[in-house]
Amino acid sequence: MIRSIAIDTAEVRLGEEPWRFAETERTAIARHWQALVARKSSLWNGAVLICTAMEIAEGRLQARLAQTDYASFVAWRDWGWPDRQAWNCFAVPAVVSADGALLMGVMAPWTLNAGRIYPPSGSLEPRDAGEDGRIDLRGSMITELREETGLDLNAAKAGEMVVILDGQRIAVAQRHDHPMTFAGMQAIFDSHQASETEAELSAIEAVRHGSENDSRMPGYAQEIVRQFLSSKVCG
Repeated sequence: MIRSIAIDTAEVRLGEEPWRFAETERTAIARHWQALVARKSSLWNGAVLICTAMEIAEGRLQARLAQTDYASFVAWRDWGWPDRQAWNCFAVPAVVSADGALLMGVMAPWTLNAGRIYPPSGSLEPRDAGEDGRIDLRGSMITELREETGLDLNAAKAGEMVVILDGQRIAVAQRHDHPMTFAGMQAIFDSHQASETEAELSAIEAVRHGSENDSRMPGYAQEIVRQFLSSKVCG
């Protein structure tokens, strides 16, 4: 069951403890990753952050993360989330254009999520952690949106924020109203794509109504549509 909880603040920090699942399953994880790379050689096993503790109370999310590698995260996901005391926590900018379109990205064929549709976003990484261990969620939103679409989140007005609990996923989603129309966003995206050699997104799409959900969207993305688009058709 998917739940949405409105929050005012999010305090997310990087801890020093390793992720026990990744340590104990290292050999099996390596075999799984090798099989994936054999099918898609462009995959890269970088460092990512996994949530190992979280609490939501009185409008505030508090979470602690551990550093791991992408191979461990993918194995955990592919094996049905066997460690139920871990979550995939990530920040999502729900960007709404001036003419009422919620921006969605279509994952490129070379990625593990090929063909899936959700707002441009990505895994939290060590680069998102400050010297004090605090995770810059807004910084992650800005970086991921720019890298995937070429759009500047700083041009948008930040609005309400919700935590979406979708199984072992924790999406910290915040509405951002952008002064650009979707056609303008499309032009920026097209220019950005032309400069990329291996773009993560193959296209962007506009969602204009709260009922516009389909099987290409994971549950949390469908909930973002419901949360940030009214039942009235926009645009």
